[in-house]
Amino acid sequence: MELNNKEIILKKIENIVTPVAESMGLSLVDIEYLQDGGYWYVRIYVEKENEDITLEDCAALSNKIDEDIDKLIDQRFFLEVSSPGIERPLKKIADYIRFKGEKAKLSLKHKVNDNKNFEGIIVDCKDNIIFLEIKEQEIMEIPFSEIRKANLVYEFEEF
Repeated sequence: MELNNKEIILKKIENIVTPVAESMGLSLVDIEYLQDGGYWYVRIYVEKENEDITLEDCAALSNKIDEDIDKLIDQRFFLEVSSPGIERPLKKIADYIRFKGEKAKLSLKHKVNDNKNFEGIIVDCKDNIIFLEIKEQEIMEIPFSEIRKANLVYEFEEF
């Protein structure tokens, strides 16, 4: 599969960000490179494994990577570094293992039972298959390679 220019830039940004983030005790969750309202953005989402990420963490990472990313991209852009939020994306197999028991929303590449979008509880993850309970006692087996996009779903408590 040949990569397009945007994918090449994303991969190069990942190669810049990952070692710097890891040296700071952060892990890279996702990168977006997109145009929004006439402006270009590089959005980098990072987290800490067992504690909250701070504004200072994000600012420090931004300062360390800004110049290298600036050399990579020809047009003007805004660099944003933040946490992925409570409805964080699920990008790797390790994410599904880590968030077993949590509610997630998955968008698939191809329809299953006339639907591409499913929401349910992550029950398990084995051999690159995600087990998602979509109804009580109804578990779907979804190959990781079929997932186009996925994220956690936060449920607000009712008072």
